[in-house]
Amino acid sequence: MKILVSNVEVPSARLGSWNNRISVLIENDPEFFDFILSPSNSNLESNLYCQKRKWITYNPLFYRFQLEHWVARDFLTAIRDISKSAESIKIVVMDDLILCEAIAGLKDKLSCFVELIFSYHGHQLLVPESFGHKIDKIFFLTNLGYLESLAVNKVFSPEVFVVGNGVRSDLFYPLESNQKQQLKRGMGFADTDELVVWMANSRPAKGLHIFLKLVEGLAPKFPHLKFLVIGNAGKLPIDNPAVYQIGKIGHDQLPKYLQISDYYFFTSLWKEGFGLSLVEAIKCGLKVITSINGGIEEVIQDYDRVIRVKEPNKVQAWIEAFELLRKKDFEAAKPEKLKDFHNYENWELKFKSAIEA
Repeated sequence: MKILVSNVEVPSARLGSWNNRISVLIENDPEFFDFILSPSNSNLESNLYCQKRKWITYNPLFYRFQLEHWVARDFLTAIRDISKSAESIKIVVMDDLILCEAIAGLKDKLSCFVELIFSYHGHQLLVPESFGHKIDKIFFLTNLGYLESLAVNKVFSPEVFVVGNGVRSDLFYPLESNQKQQLKRGMGFADTDELVVWMANSRPAKGLHIFLKLVEGLAPKFPHLKFLVIGNAGKLPIDNPAVYQIGKIGHDQLPKYLQISDYYFFTSLWKEGFGLSLVEAIKCGLKVITSINGGIEEVIQDYDRVIRVKEPNKVQAWIEAFELLRKKDFEAAKPEKLKDFHNYENWELKFKSAIEA
């Protein structure tokens, strides 16, 4: 029996996130998980509504009691009920170490065999020794993430699988030149416009402040550049007619903005677990300028149309990288190669195989 545990809604249509990917898996194979525990009101028969509650206090004397009887109560109650009629259970916890800790504490109290699996979506993972030994498997997005986690943990006993990440090739793919120009015109841009994309939320770790400063450096030099900011909902602190704030858009709208564009800046200033939006841009054939924090280097290793920025906190480093990118004579992106680049089907196969292993 397999149980999926999530502190966010599953199924979900959230763009560029693991729960969207899991939702596609469930849609493709609704019987893979016997139960889905999440704060979702889905009509799926396998769905059991469970909500992770906020801490009342962080007093260490009450930590364990709060964790079991308040914060993770719904999930633990559901697992206890399921276990009564099961011989063995595989529990997959999606990227929530608190819920993983709570379930680890319950594991030895159940009458059936329990395999605890933690699917991690960051880069470096520090696993507390108090319950780390009760995690049977950990899934990483990159091998670099696993190796850095191995280095920072005094004891690291779980079996490890590197399952990567995946983007749907039927949504994210490059257009032929004439199709691209036609779509670009239809979206209000001129044939001579060169479109530069930045896509993330506005957290400082994503580097929007760096991107807006490099816009000020590039716009006067290259008057045909137009800069698209996707994902940021707040007002931009810049007054430049070359900047277009697209805001938050749906999964069905995003591909066309990438398909009409030419360059993608991935100005991440933290150790990325993977960089899903980076892969979405690459699969649409864009030329990329990226920092190489976290697992990014491993993600882009099979893509040639890219410039790496080793000092991402320096605006001038990004400007110089863009100028270098414009001078380089890259081979045209090959649709068949991009289709296989971190595609969803490969991820689903690795993810499901690792659970079953």
